[in-house]
This record gives sequence, C-alpha cells and structure tokens, in this order.
Amino acid sequence: MTLQAVLEAHRETVPTAVALIARGDDVEFAAIGADTRESVFPIASVTKPIVAAVAMLLVDDGKIALDDPIAKWLPELANPVVVRTPAAQIDDVVPATKPITVRHLLASRCGWGFTADFSLPATQKLFEEAHLHAREDLPTPDEWLKQLADVPLLHEPGDGWLYNTGYDVLGVLIHRVTGSLPDFFTERLCEPLGMTNTSFISGVLPSGAGGLKSTVDDLLAFNRFLLSGDLFARMAVDTTSAAEREAAQIFLEGQGWGFGGSVDIAEIEPWNVKGRYGWVGGSGTAAHVVPSENLITILLTRTAMTSPTTTENMRDFWRAAAR
Repeated sequence: MTLQAVLEAHRETVPTAVALIARGDDVEFAAIGADTRESVFPIASVTKPIVAAVAMLLVDDGKIALDDPIAKWLPELANPVVVRTPAAQIDDVVPATKPITVRHLLASRCGWGFTADFSLPATQKLFEEAHLHAREDLPTPDEWLKQLADVPLLHEPGDGWLYNTGYDVLGVLIHRVTGSLPDFFTERLCEPLGMTNTSFISGVLPSGAGGLKSTVDDLLAFNRFLLSGDLFARMAVDTTSAAEREAAQIFLEGQGWGFGGSVDIAEIEPWNVKGRYGWVGGSGTAAHVVPSENLITILLTRTAMTSPTTTENMRDFWRAAAR
C-alpha cells in the first residue's frame, strides 16, 4: 500500500494528515485534507524527544549534569514527599530519601507522572492540580512549581517509570538555567537546523512535555540531526526494567524508554526494530527513527488520540514504512 493510500484509508476518522517516510535521501510524502507539507501542527508529546535533546546540549555545554539535583535550580521542589504506597491517600506520606536529579527527569523516573491506574489518589491530585495539558489558563513557571510541590510523589526518585510530568519539570528547569527555554531552543536547535516553523505554542509556560508546534520538514531536520552524531546513542538507551515495562504497557506497548522517547527492544510488530526510537503525541502525531535502516517516519494529524494506545492509522503508517 502506498503512503497516500494509507492516509486515504483512514480519511473518515482522520480527515486531515501529512506523512513522510525518509530512507536516507529518498523521501516519500503524502497528504490529505486541507493540510500541506508547509502546514504547522501542534505536535503534543512529540515535543519530548526534542526537549530531551535540548537538555543534552546543556549537558554538553557544562551548564547542567545528569546527576545534578534539580533543587539547584528549582528550590520549590527541594523537599518532596512520597506516598507510603501507590494507593495511599495523599496525606499518608513520608519525606523522599533521595534528591530528584536531571537524569530522573530525562528517564521519566522523578516520581511525578502517570501510571496505567489513573484512580490512584496521588495521580488524581496531579491531574487535577498540576497537569498542564488539561488547562486553558496556564500558570507561570513559578506558580506551577508551587502547585506541583503540593503533589506527593508516587515513588522514591529513580525507583520507577511514570509518564509525562517529568518533562514539564525539565522544561521549567531549562527555562531557569538558560533564562528562556524558547530563546535557547531557537538559538541552539532551530536556527542551526533550519527549523524555521517550530516554536512553543505558549509563551506563559513553555511545556517541555507537549508544548511545541512544528512541520513535517522541521521534524525531518531534527531527526536527521539526531542520526548524524553521538547524541542519539546517549538518548536511545533503554532505562526500564521488565516489571516497569509491564506496568506501563498502556504507554510503552512492550518497548523500553530512553531519554525523551521509547526505544524498541522487542520485535512485537513488523515496524518494531531493535533500536528504533521516537514517540507519539496525543494530538495524533508520531515521529521515529530507525538508525539501522537510516529510516525516519513522521505522521502529523489533527485528530486527538482518545487513549495512550496507538491508533490504527498510526499502526498502518508504520506498517507501510516497514515494508
């Protein structure tokens, strides 16, 4: 099935989309609906690999180190508490015995975030009071840190994988270190790579977990950049245990997690190649690289996902790219 045919097959449920498959310099593009190759899309959690790369640039600059406590820049989060058990009430807490580090944020192991069970009291409090993507009136970074500090951790820093929140913390940390996450992002990544149509949607609080908008060609430029140097080798390393992958099945679908995105470790589906790296976004977006095949796949839509499970149009797109 051609790439165009894949998009057409899902037109009824996904009426507008662009898709790109690059095998080295050989690029195939398709589009349906009103969008074109130049269209700008909110990319949601496809932001995460990009913000992880920005953080690693700061590591290379010597501005931060992976094992630095985040309290060095985010004193509001210096004294987190942990619920005694994941199901405990939010007032049944003990002080954390370890500091949260930059590495914990990158590996989604800081203790804040989502599990498969959204009914846990600490998860409910996080979602209701400090989940940025459920809010129209975004707080400032300073205000949000105070809100987050009131939410207990689900586990000790480093002791488990949780989704999403660590990347919003990472975005604020980069914002504090550099003076401006959007400005640093533009200067160090967008301008050198020619990503002229990529920027943060909000200037109030630039979300490191899902705040970017971009185009298919800007994402192609970013993923080619990843494959061109040693950054990829440092980001695309699985950091999870088998038990953590099982608990996070709804998010990871049996694969691992590196810095900013999933890392394929099991050949479950035709598109799962060991070392494949990337992520999906709740706005119906996906971007992955397969270094062993010099392959980049990018799908951008405006049809929101209704759960963390990947959609049929995404799966058919990846199946087409795996031929």
